[in-house]
Amino acid sequence: MKPIYFQFDCKESNELDLRQANAVIKYKPDIIILEYPNNNKTPDSQFNNYSALKKPKKLVRGRLKEFSKEVLKIHPWVKADTIMWKNIVNLWEKNHQIFVYTVDAPNELTREWLEVWSHMYPCAEKNWLWWVKIYLREKIMAKNIQWILDNYQKKETPKILIFLQNFHWDHVKFLLNKPTKKEIWNYYFGNFPEIDKQSIGLRISKLNKLFYKYWQEISDF
Repeated sequence: MKPIYFQFDCKESNELDLRQANAVIKYKPDIIILEYPNNNKTPDSQFNNYSALKKPKKLVRGRLKEFSKEVLKIHPWVKADTIMWKNIVNLWEKNHQIFVYTVDAPNELTREWLEVWSHMYPCAEKNWLWWVKIYLREKIMAKNIQWILDNYQKKETPKILIFLQNFHWDHVKFLLNKPTKKEIWNYYFGNFPEIDKQSIGLRISKLNKLFYKYWQEISDF
């Protein structure tokens, strides 16, 4: 399979950004990959178990109606997402099959530190524990995207819309290229001389139990 990728930055900003919604109409993709949490063992979902015309569209519309005008006014990115989903449903109704996958880490990992996130920039990027979380999330993203590529059999050259933040997509592409453990370490943690492969696990266990749980399950080290 030789997929054609179209990637668009995914940010929860305070401005109405319709690039993703418009991309659905422009490219009429075969696959959409979302930076949404995934709590399942695979990135597959109930929407992918139906032909285009038989998708559970009422379920999608029902979820879209849950967002009040107040929420949409406060969080424009939510409104952009609802328009994106409406465009997906419109293509389903025209019998254009689109498989939609959520590939981010489970909610418990993506939301860890959420209450202090607004106070972490720009210092967060200089925090090696922040990079542990980014590494763990992107390991899961790469695993899920690889699963999608391995299991998709409809077309030889599917059009895939990637709705991940730029830096996530850059990192995931790096992981999909099957780097060595040394290359992975240098890529994520090479700028932090205060940590090493031998002691990092113990240090994580003392600082964040949830990160340590995932570190034990999926880390390369």
